[in-house]
Amino acid sequence: MRYTTWTSDRMFVSYRQYYLQGDDFLSEYDDTDTVGRIFAGNSLAAGGPEHLTVLAGTHTGWIRLTTQQCADEPPLPRQEWETVVDVSICSTSGFLRLFRWGGDVEEDAGNFATAGAGWYRVRVQARGRDEGDAHEGDAPVEEHLLSVWPAPPQPDTVHRANDTFARTHYDPTRPPGQPIQP
Repeated sequence: MRYTTWTSDRMFVSYRQYYLQGDDFLSEYDDTDTVGRIFAGNSLAAGGPEHLTVLAGTHTGWIRLTTQQCADEPPLPRQEWETVVDVSICSTSGFLRLFRWGGDVEEDAGNFATAGAGWYRVRVQARGRDEGDAHEGDAPVEEHLLSVWPAPPQPDTVHRANDTFARTHYDPTRPPGQPIQP
């Protein structure tokens, strides 16, 4: 498997959120229901055309974030990741960049739409969301791994949902989230 990795111990989240966004997101698409879909869906991430929202446990502060731009689907997650979901998003602009809440882009993380415009699958893996929720300090206690690869659209896949937030909000009897067409 071929991939490019970027890691930061200083990814700042506000209101528990960070994002992947494309160049057309604010001008072409307006999705005000993404966070609601996270609470009613897989508990970790939801997306639509040109964007993905990820929900951390840390309300305001630093998390450790590693990203992978992959050529194809990465191996299944290891057991130490407490909550792991795959979602589909569509890039119409051919660009997907990592953003903090408030619109600041992490330029060093690069463009996640490695195959240009089209559909991508995003695997979000989290551990320490419970600790992040309770933490008040400067050092990150929560860690995420975000992997992105070109793939046809599919319903959300929940590989595991084992932190408190996931156990509270994720209901495996509900139908999985569906990709939102541009």
